[in-house]
Formats: sequence, structure tokens, C-alpha cells
Amino acid sequence: MMKCDIKYVGKLRTGIPKYYCSVHKSFASDKDGNKLDSCLCKCKDLFEQSFDLKNNPVESIKIVYENVLENQVPKVFINEKEFYGVLLYDNSILHYKDLGGIMLSLLNNIPLEVVTCSHCQHYHSDNGKFAYTPHRTHLCLYCGHLFRVKERNIGNELSIIYDIPKIKLENNSILVDKVCMVEYNLFSGELLINGEVGNTVFYENKGISLVEFLNQCLENEY
Repeated sequence: MMKCDIKYVGKLRTGIPKYYCSVHKSFASDKDGNKLDSCLCKCKDLFEQSFDLKNNPVESIKIVYENVLENQVPKVFINEKEFYGVLLYDNSILHYKDLGGIMLSLLNNIPLEVVTCSHCQHYHSDNGKFAYTPHRTHLCLYCGHLFRVKERNIGNELSIIYDIPKIKLENNSILVDKVCMVEYNLFSGELLINGEVGNTVFYENKGISLVEFLNQCLENEY
């Protein structure tokens, strides 16, 4: 397994030190600021395999959350074949959270902009709640430093590479009980909830907009 590369990246406002792993794009300190031997990334094995988007033909990219109510880690399909690993493009290293971030941003009708870290110059991707909440202060997932931009925005590296269409929704209410399968095709803009296209879900005896529902399900995936 790829060894962590952990470095000190400053302190929190409370004065607690921060350590960050640039290999697995994850923090590497405990709540008291002590440096850990291994970073907090829960999916280190993802980084063992890679798919080069620049040097391989890509006709489709799809993510499938088999049950987003219980598991926020989707399966990734490239050219209709399941792939477990990270996506490479020049110096960008992307994984399922970045794909989910695109879905959330487009669902919320938020334009994705080119955002660059002022510390390491890597392009920046936002995901989880930050994918639908424009903000000025960004956390670089490559070097672990905070950086600020002039105007509130949201970035995503895949949107720089591909022209990703808006998500197509229809005026339809979808029943969600114990299982909610989410299938999103980045290149077609198709989003299916339990095999249906809609803009509302009926969950726990009440109707809720699909956008709000998925925002809540994936808000902590950053």
C-alpha cells in the first residue's frame, strides 16, 4: 500500500497543529493536534489503482450508490466497466467524492469555476456540502493548506477537462423506503433514483425535493 507522506500544514484557529497526507489527500493528526503514523483516509486502497483520463478514450463515467441511505461510497463505472481506484489527468488525482461533488453542484444549478490553490498551484475540487455552498476559503486537498479567493465559488477539476451537461429532471415523485439507489451518468446528465427520473422523493411519510434530499445524504462527503 502506498506510504503516507505527512507534513505539518499550520494550526487551527484554536492553536491546535494540523498535519496532512498529500498522498491520500487526508488529515493526519488527532483531535489534540498530535501527528499520526498513518493518515485518516478510510479508502487508502483506492490509490493503488489509477485510470489515466488523458491517455485513454473515455466515453462514459457513471457513479452508482447502491443505497445512499446506508453507504455513501458509490461504485464507479468507466466505459461501462466498474473501476475501483483514482482518476488521473496531468497532476489531478480524483476519486468518487469528486464525482459526487459534480452531481451535487449541478443539481443545485451552481456553475463550476477554475479554482487554483495559491500554495501548491493544483486545481481544486469541492465536494460534500462545499459542492453546493459557494465559499471564499478553500481547503486544498493536495497540500492541506487553506487558501482564499476573491469571490465565493465552487471548483471541480473534471469540469475543466470535460463539458459536463446539466442534470435532467422530470416533474415526478419517487417513493423511497429502505433502499435508495442513485445512478448518475456524468456525460449524459441522466440521474435515476430507484430506476426513475424525478424531482421529488417521498421519504419517511413526507415529500422532499430531490436536491435537498441528496444534499442531506452527501453533505459530509468531503
